[in-house]
Amino acid sequence: MKPIFNPTSEQSFELEGQGIYNFVKHKEVVDKLVAEGRYNEACERRYEAFQLLADALPEDEAMPLRWEHNNSRAAIAILYGSAVDHFRIGDLEMSMAQLELLLECDPEDHFEGVNLLALCYIATEEWEAFEDLVIDLTDKSAEAVVARLWASFERDGELDTDLLKHLRSRHKHFYEELLLQEHPDNEAFRRDIASDRPSQSAEAREWWLLTEPLWSEFPEFINKLKSERQ
Repeated sequence: MKPIFNPTSEQSFELEGQGIYNFVKHKEVVDKLVAEGRYNEACERRYEAFQLLADALPEDEAMPLRWEHNNSRAAIAILYGSAVDHFRIGDLEMSMAQLELLLECDPEDHFEGVNLLALCYIATEEWEAFEDLVIDLTDKSAEAVVARLWASFERDGELDTDLLKHLRSRHKHFYEELLLQEHPDNEAFRRDIASDRPSQSAEAREWWLLTEPLWSEFPEFINKLKSERQ
């Protein structure tokens, strides 16, 4: 069975969900495994679904998928989820490749994968790629500000004072989370982040728990932030 991409009037495509390309079903299976606490199996199934998507996409051209189309949106979600899985285990090369593909499939970047991709570029010292990306790292996003601040530290050995000031004043919950000694993944946090309107503190904790493996490998940045505490 060959994948079918139906063109739309919006210069995007809808991936038909026939047979193995029913990504709505793939996502339902993954979500069920996650709900049951079977995380390793969920990651494996998500990666298998990602491979189906990667094999379906043409190699010589970008194939933006229509977000409003259920099966296409499920495929995008699987792609992002698998990139996060690989980021968590420190496989930055795979995560980076998946996030680059994500931005081709979802140019509007509904999952804000650009922020995670920036961290991958900094960690792997892909500075030219980072420079191409930096225009999309806005001051409105705490994750983007942290990425740019870390980049300034990795390049210059010092923290950009304007970015640090912005992080402290505009994204104080993220700044405070970076300085904590403990980041408990407890019941109170899980209840907060699962609510309809999670607190900024919970969102900052969720981001920390995602990126913690990176800071374990690059502790100097966090140590520098703590030394500059006001």
